[in-house]
Parts: sequence; C-alpha cells; structure tokens
Amino acid sequence: MFADNAVATGKDSQEWTIWGISELGCWLGHSNPTFGSPSGSDAEECLDAHLECGIRHVVWDLGRSILNYHSDLPQATCKGLREPPEGMSATQRAVENIYRQRCQLRAALRHAGAKNMILYGRLCMNRHYSPGQGRTGKLFANHPQWFEQFQDGWMDTTRVCYGIPEVRRERIDVFMEAAAIGVDGLHLDFCRQPPMVAYHPVFANGYHQKTGCDPRTIENEPGDEHFLDWCRYRAEAVTALLRELKTELDPFRERWIRRLPIQVRIPNDGFEANLVAGLDIETWCREGLIDELMLSELHWLREYQDWNDRPYIELGHRYGIPVYGSSNCLPRQNIQWKDGKNWSGQLSPHGVNPLVLARRALKNHQEGAQGIALYQSDTGVQWPDSREAVILLADPEALRNYVNDPEVRKRWPVTDENKEYGIDNHSKLFKKGI
Repeated sequence: MFADNAVATGKDSQEWTIWGISELGCWLGHSNPTFGSPSGSDAEECLDAHLECGIRHVVWDLGRSILNYHSDLPQATCKGLREPPEGMSATQRAVENIYRQRCQLRAALRHAGAKNMILYGRLCMNRHYSPGQGRTGKLFANHPQWFEQFQDGWMDTTRVCYGIPEVRRERIDVFMEAAAIGVDGLHLDFCRQPPMVAYHPVFANGYHQKTGCDPRTIENEPGDEHFLDWCRYRAEAVTALLRELKTELDPFRERWIRRLPIQVRIPNDGFEANLVAGLDIETWCREGLIDELMLSELHWLREYQDWNDRPYIELGHRYGIPVYGSSNCLPRQNIQWKDGKNWSGQLSPHGVNPLVLARRALKNHQEGAQGIALYQSDTGVQWPDSREAVILLADPEALRNYVNDPEVRKRWPVTDENKEYGIDNHSKLFKKGI
C-alpha cells in the first residue's frame, strides 16, 4: 500500500515519502510575475526543481471548476482552450497562452516517466468560485440549480451539490480521463473548499422526509447527536462519489494492470469536524474506498480547533493506509503583517520561516507518518527562504540536525508573523458558521 520509490529511514525503518502538491499556474506566475515563463518547457522545469530538492512524488493540478489540461470531455471548460474572460491581467493572459500551446499534463507525464518520478492527478473537489469571475466551468455556470445553499436558504455559488448524480458524474469523468491519459494515481482534494455538502434541498428535503425534522432548524453544536446525524446523512453523497469512482476504476485497473491509488487530502481537525465537512473518513477506510491519506492543517471552523495528525496516523495503521502529514509552503493569507499589508499571492518574506517548516516535518516523522503532503511545493522549491527547509525534507536525520542547529535558530527567530508557517494558507480567523 505504500507509495513507489519511498525511502526507508528512521529507527523503525518506516516508509518516508515527500509528496509535492504542485500548481503550474503558481509556478509560472512566481517565476516571472509579468509574463509567466517564456521557456516553452515550464512543466519540465517545475518537475526538475522538485527533483533538485529530493522530491520524486508530485501531485499535479488537473484543475478546479475549470480544467488545467486539454480535455476531450464535451462539457469541460479548459484553461487555454476557452475565450479569455474580460479583465485578465497581462500575467494571466500569458499563463493562459502557455496552457493553450500544449497540454501541460501530458508534458509533465512524459517528463516524469523519463525521470522515474511518480505523478498523480489532483482535482479540487468543490471549488467553483462565483459565476462572472471567469473561474467557473461552463457546465456549472449553466446549471445554477446545482449550486449549494446555506442554512438560511441563500445560494452558495462557490459550491455544487454532491447529492445530484450529474455533479458526481462530472468529477468521475475527469478522473477517468486523467487515468486514461496516464497519471499514476488520483488525488481528491477535499481541502478546497469545505464543507463539501451543505443545505441544498436535495439534502434538506430528503432528511426532513426521512426524520420529520427540518435540518435547517438544527443548531450546529459540536457533539450534538442530532446535528451529527444530519451530517452523516448528507456525507453519504460524498461517500457515494467514492464508491462510484472505485466501481469504475477497478475494471480499468484490472484491464491495464495498474495500481492507480485513490489519494485524498482532508483537514486534520478531527473525525467529527470532517463529518461536518461531509467527509466520513472512517467509512472510507473501512470500505476500502481510499488507498492513501494526506492531511492539511486548515482552520475553517471556530467550533473545532484541535489540529492533530496523530489520530489519522493511527487510523491509517489500522487499515494499512499510508498517511502523509500536514505541511504548506505558502504563508497564511488572511493575517495582517506588521507593515499593515496582507499576503496577496506574490512571493514575500512575511510569514515564512523554514525552521518552523522543518520542525513540523520532523514532528510528522516522529509521530509515525509515512511522509509529508507539501502543498504548493511549486513555490517551496523555487523560493529561497522556504527552499532551505524543503531540500532537507526527504532526510529526517538532516532535518533533525537543522532543527537543533543554534545558528539556524538564530537566523530564523520564531515570531507572531511566522510561527504558524506550514498551516493551510486558506485558514480563516474563525468566522463562525459552516
């Protein structure tokens, strides 16, 4: 069940693998913020930068609402193959043109194969932005009845309802196409953007009919069994997605004699909080619906503030599923720096501390994780400040020496700005609600 090419290390010779989670669009924008990268071999250069840091396992971005590869799916909206939306900046237009020139996924797969790298295809599972921003796929924009609803009945135009079979079908079609193109595994990113399920009438009316209780009247109280029963009900739709994906994937695996693991990324704020998000992790493991588990310290619910990898590592040991600890190369984006500015997406020294990142990775190793899920590794492998730690991640002994080096501690003091470096950059400051 462990990833290929994993390194045996540590006292108990546990498997230790560093997974980069890379977005080529960010690589391009950070490489050349005015024009993107003009090299013509951007995917290859991004992967080579990972190799230089000892990262041979990379999760490659398939897209969110809009796909980032050349898809043959008739209803897909693809970056580079669409009419550029109004209001695009020069950099965005340059990046769009780079995606138009060739399929970056296929280019990445060719290069990964030549360099003996493992490349999974990643899809953000419920991140659709809002219509009119140019980041919502045409299929979803044309079906507003699929959009989720908040508890008060207002439409949530950033998410769609997994209780609708057509919504699940679209996600499965993308994964099956990526499998046919040649990815080594499938990555379902449930950290973009929880909750996966909410109060769409498909859920609310169904639960009302089943129980006689309108779930929109239930208080969202942690530990309340009534509320959790409602959460379990709507989480069934996401579990159905995984069951349907596995049902289609298994014959494909058998026919082509390929493993094609199903890898998921979830917040590490506890199984109950996961259930609120629509993620019934324990059922997924028990039914064999997932093969690998990645974690992210995403602060998204005020009511749940216990971010801890250890229960997930124990769950993984119980079911033979490798678990990769939480880490991130981008600073938290909604915190205000001392100079009064906020992180805007551009490279900046604010909020970054490689010592904090290294300590987080070493803690993952000591707790028994099989490695690290390094989100936005595209930035980590090129940004000098973060790269200082990233290049050490594959070697726990080197990490230990780095963390214990007094010169490193002196060079990288831990401050209020950088003490949380490595948590999910989308983390909120606890706005109450779901």
